[in-house]
Amino acid sequence: MTPRRFAGRRRRLLYTALGAVCLLVVAACTGNVANSNSSSGPPLKGGTATFALAVGQDFSWIFPIENQANNEPWDLNVEEALYRPLYFAGDGTSPTIDQKLSLAYPPVWSDHNQTVTIHLKHYLWSDGTPVTSRDVEFFLNLVQQAKTQDAWYVPGELPDNITSASYPTSSEVVLHLNRSYSQQWFDDNQLTWIFPLPQQAWDRTSLTGKVGNYDLTAAGAKKVFGFLYGQASKVSTYATSPLWRTVDGPWRLTGYNQVTFQTTLEPNTKYSGPVKPRLSQVVIESEPDETAEVDALRSGILDYGYLPLDDYGLKGYFETHGFTVSPWAPEYSQWAELGYTSPIYGPLVRQLYIRQALQHLVDQPLYLNTLFHGYGQYTYGPVPNLPGSSYVSAEEKTDPDPYSVTAARNLLEAHGWAPGSGGYLVCKHAGTGAADCGAGIAAGRVLDFKLMYSTGEPSLEAEVEAYQTAAKSAGVQIVLDPQTETTMFSIGGICPPGPCDYGILIYADWMWNYGQGDVYPSSDGIFQTGANYWTGGYSSKTADKLIVTTTTSTGVASLYAEENYLSRNIAALWFPTVDNQISVVKDTLHGWQPQQVFANELPENWYFTK
Repeated sequence: MTPRRFAGRRRRLLYTALGAVCLLVVAACTGNVANSNSSSGPPLKGGTATFALAVGQDFSWIFPIENQANNEPWDLNVEEALYRPLYFAGDGTSPTIDQKLSLAYPPVWSDHNQTVTIHLKHYLWSDGTPVTSRDVEFFLNLVQQAKTQDAWYVPGELPDNITSASYPTSSEVVLHLNRSYSQQWFDDNQLTWIFPLPQQAWDRTSLTGKVGNYDLTAAGAKKVFGFLYGQASKVSTYATSPLWRTVDGPWRLTGYNQVTFQTTLEPNTKYSGPVKPRLSQVVIESEPDETAEVDALRSGILDYGYLPLDDYGLKGYFETHGFTVSPWAPEYSQWAELGYTSPIYGPLVRQLYIRQALQHLVDQPLYLNTLFHGYGQYTYGPVPNLPGSSYVSAEEKTDPDPYSVTAARNLLEAHGWAPGSGGYLVCKHAGTGAADCGAGIAAGRVLDFKLMYSTGEPSLEAEVEAYQTAAKSAGVQIVLDPQTETTMFSIGGICPPGPCDYGILIYADWMWNYGQGDVYPSSDGIFQTGANYWTGGYSSKTADKLIVTTTTSTGVASLYAEENYLSRNIAALWFPTVDNQISVVKDTLHGWQPQQVFANELPENWYFTK
């Protein structure tokens, strides 16, 4: 089973349980940004800003080579505050590389797109040592020997696709690749994985041992990685260990509570980047529940928090009490997996016409406007439908299978299904002809699906209940199967190879994170055959060819072809994607807008005014 690059998914906020009945009535809601009276005056030097993570999120991994258990965006955001990646993902609201914040100039390609040359900018580690090509070599050597422990690793990709690397100067890295690659894909989805690491401080096998060049041998690199990994597991030492004091990012970690996960950052005075912190401190809080988070906002403990949708009625209160309320749109997508490898449901979902009928039953406008108050985006395919993104094709901006119970029923009846005694459709014409039910579907088979969903999220429960109601009107039986997310991981996580024990499976969280390591939204490692277990075992030779082309052909034409096919082929059921959060920020805090496309807080931009 190939691990996905981001094993974790961002957690949605808990939403109001409006219920299926509420969903059946269209509500007129708005998702507009609302601002209160903002403060004015010159930026102040210093001050402490406190930021709240969503419930269930906590920073607990400091080493910028992610393990599977802690491979979460909120961990990575703190890591990037301390250790800058070679190329920084997300430029404001644009899902592209932020060249200003990157440690290197744009890469230079040659040799028919098989050689890439990287020139480093002038950056310093906090101990005054320059960031050099040796630090890139150190990272690559560690990853090469411990790649199976790197949550971002996909077999055949970095570092497997590098045949050799050279370091002609202290500021130059030359990578020779095993084939010609798409410049855009490799720049955005491979080079963004690389974090130069402080070789002069970390190339050791114990805290008291001498720094050497151990990483230059395979055995030595394994020992160094094991030491660093082990130290990262000791969360109680994050604020005290000398190991983590050597940073090249704008911040250094000076306080950490292993029980509450409260994390304190202070400026790195040696930071060489373009935006140097103005604040004296940033405190990251992990609240125990949403009531505590809202109370902390009201009491002034938090400067930057969020409004749960079940507290949406407080929006006006905050706007009139010194806060700005603003949705934070993400570059993520939501979908429901289909059980392609299930012996029970696989023959059904492998029929395109059935997938089209199932998609016709997803009432995206109703869910988005009623449950999420308009705070989100319609999803019609694997690429996030973010306004202004150049990666979204014209076709994927429109719904090819809009909500229609009639259209769903007509499709099914045109392929051999007819009403049975229980009111649900039954296969009357078994076979593989144009008007038959399809391969593997026996005569008399009831059109039914077990829909597994994660518990604890009222909005998701309301969605699936509404879906069940719509499906019944079309003659499709949906049996709801609520499970804890942990149980769902153990069930859904075996597909492929399977068999999948569900017909439809949907988590409350987004199904895929783009961001650091995945800027270019190709579906490699997601919808490829056998490549990922978050797609229910989807397999298509056509999709496989199109996906490979996105990694080898420069330009968005190949990306558009891939996403259009997956969208129209309904590789998964597309559900609306809710915003990252509804941010609530004190009017005296500035610099936080625009909210970064990959949900990185970037507190070095923040400052207070009177």
